[in-house]
Amino acid sequence: MAFCKFCGKELGEDNKCTCAEFQDNERNAEVFVKSVEPTEDTPIKRGGTLKYIIAILAVVLIIALVIVIICASNSYKTPIKDLTKGIRKGNSQLLIESMYTESTAAELRLKAKDNGLTWEEYLKTNDKAIESTIDGLGIKRLKSEVLAKEKLSGSNFDNIEKYYKDTYNADAKKAYRVEVEFTYKENGEKKTVTGWLCVVKLKGDGWKYCPQYSPDNFNFIDAAIKFE
Repeated sequence: MAFCKFCGKELGEDNKCTCAEFQDNERNAEVFVKSVEPTEDTPIKRGGTLKYIIAILAVVLIIALVIVIICASNSYKTPIKDLTKGIRKGNSQLLIESMYTESTAAELRLKAKDNGLTWEEYLKTNDKAIESTIDGLGIKRLKSEVLAKEKLSGSNFDNIEKYYKDTYNADAKKAYRVEVEFTYKENGEKKTVTGWLCVVKLKGDGWKYCPQYSPDNFNFIDAAIKFE
């Protein structure tokens, strides 16, 4: 047997009372339940935060992937940038990295050691030689821009492939002729010259500048890459 907490009367079979207080309490309870129940306009959302985080991570991953693809597609320009910077700054280390395989660079280190020089001393000697040569040509503020590329194939690539195999015991995977525009000041006068250079992708060594198959040689490049 149950009694109303408001008036003390015995509750009916439906556990409800007819007093005003009980009826008011029932109506308030119904209003509260309706206010918190989801409607068609406000559906229950489960896992919303997790989905939001996953969406953000997906966008970040896509952006990172696009950046990687762009960098990979432009990596053939790297040896030209290193070549230009190496000449401009008189940095033989950059010039070596732009042209030679790691095994060839190791041979240069042995050569320096045989001549009684540390690798640092060898590099400093060549740095000074490059600076002196470029200063003698009156060249300042050298910059470069790759304007176009042309993939080498057929006999042209076969010759390059054979050259790297015979000379460096390296496997050439791909080669481009690239049109490069150099801008610089020569004896205070601004100049722009354009020509074609060759870059080659070597297995395990990446892209390298290839002087041997660069048909349009620039005097400042030829002068700078003659190591002692």
